[in-house]
Amino acid sequence: MSLGLDHPLVCVTDLPAMRETYLSLGFKMRPAGMHPWGTSTALVIFRNQLLELVGIGDARLLDGYPAGAFRFGRHVQHYLAQRQGVPLTALNSSDSAADLAKITARGGVCAGRIEFGRDVITSDGRPDRTATTLQIFTRAGLERLSVFTCQQHRRDLIEFPEWMDHPNGATGFASATILAERHDQPAVRAWLETIHGAGAVETAWGFSVETGNGQWRVTDRAHAGALFGPLPEGLARDGAPSVISLDLKTRDLSCVTPYVTQGGFAHQRAGDALILTEIERLGGILLSFTQQPEDKAPYV
Repeated sequence: MSLGLDHPLVCVTDLPAMRETYLSLGFKMRPAGMHPWGTSTALVIFRNQLLELVGIGDARLLDGYPAGAFRFGRHVQHYLAQRQGVPLTALNSSDSAADLAKITARGGVCAGRIEFGRDVITSDGRPDRTATTLQIFTRAGLERLSVFTCQQHRRDLIEFPEWMDHPNGATGFASATILAERHDQPAVRAWLETIHGAGAVETAWGFSVETGNGQWRVTDRAHAGALFGPLPEGLARDGAPSVISLDLKTRDLSCVTPYVTQGGFAHQRAGDALILTEIERLGGILLSFTQQPEDKAPYV
């Protein structure tokens, strides 16, 4: 699982409202919480993955927990001021020191390290505390594709089975899709290969890079229709290479469609995928659902 897709941060302007939107789509969600560097957070929990909505909770704390010159809270604030979407993605790490050594050996440069924890109450009422190590990696010109390795030392305090059986059948990410125009794709390819140590695989719509859990898909506007159908106007309007879709697995699409219909979510089909296209309503991204019935017990 190491360096697999863990949780892209979907940064939004109104976290409480966005949380209600995702609840209405059939996701179970923990109550909103706070990072110690001032960003607020709401989680959809999967096995070894999360869907995380992030907003600005307390602007007074945004300079806290520096990782070298990198400020997690300021990074979110800066890119959220431009548009909603994903400016930072967490990669699952089982050994942050080993993953740091591998990435730096491939030419990656770590901006810095963050150690933090949060007080929690377990399901049986006991107080406990999480422990997390982050290693931040950025590359000039690809700031919206910044990543951090995330080692959860107490994942048992995050993955509660009662919060992981989602009514819409979702079990995690098959992939995350990056929109990058052709002239940006060589840099994106080199960046992903540096992080993951896996070579890109050419496809009809661009290329993919395998991670320890799921894959990155990289396409441009001219070829994205093969994956999603017509892209909505305004998606990633600044043209910066960035994540435009979280591609979710569900045990059965029939679990998803009632929530889409009841909520009046605009959607379209592309191949075997159901694509939700109201980007502002979803946090500046598409959501893509594909049926993968083999994932019947993601938390066992």
